[in-house]
Amino acid sequence: MSEPEWSPRRSVVTAATLTACTAPNDAPAPSPSASSSGPIYPDLDQFTPAPTGAIDADSGETHGPRPVPTWDEESRESATAAAVAVMTAYARPDLPFEQWWAGLQPLLDGKATQDYAYMDPARIVASSVTGTAVITDDTSAYVAFVDVPTNAGTYGVVLSRADADSPWLASRFILPEGVN
Repeated sequence: MSEPEWSPRRSVVTAATLTACTAPNDAPAPSPSASSSGPIYPDLDQFTPAPTGAIDADSGETHGPRPVPTWDEESRESATAAAVAVMTAYARPDLPFEQWWAGLQPLLDGKATQDYAYMDPARIVASSVTGTAVITDDTSAYVAFVDVPTNAGTYGVVLSRADADSPWLASRFILPEGVN
C-alpha cells in the first residue's frame, strides 16, 4: 500500500534528513595559520638523485635521459627504409602464418603486435613494394606517416619511435583506397 502524496510520516523523515544535512550558522570560519606565508617547497638537496642508467627488472629498459629525436636527413632515410622493410615483410600473402609473422613481428610496436597477431596473410592483396617510400606527415619527430607504393596500390604505414636512438617501428598499415 502506498502512502498519500503528503503524509505526516513523510514530512518528519524529510525534515530530519534536511536538518541533518545543514551546518549550524554560528560555526567560526576557518582561518589560515599564522606561519604559512606561501607554498612550502622541500629542500631537494636532502634527497639522493635517481641513478642514471638504472635497468627496469620487468621490462629490461634502461631509465635515464633519452635523446630527443629531430627530423634530419638520417631520420628521414631511416623512416623510409623502415617503412619499406615493414611493408616488404607485410606484403607476403604467399607465406604460411608462422613464417610471415616471424618476419613481420620484430618490425611492429607493441600495439601493432597485438592488432596483427591473428591476421591471415593470405588476405593481404599486395605482394611486393613497387616504388620509393615518401614521408607524408612529419609533424612529430616521434611519428612518421609514410606512403609505400605496392602492386595493389599505395599503402600508408604509420611508424613511431621512443627516442632518437630507438628504431622506427610500425604502428599501423593503412590500406589503399578501394581495398578492403
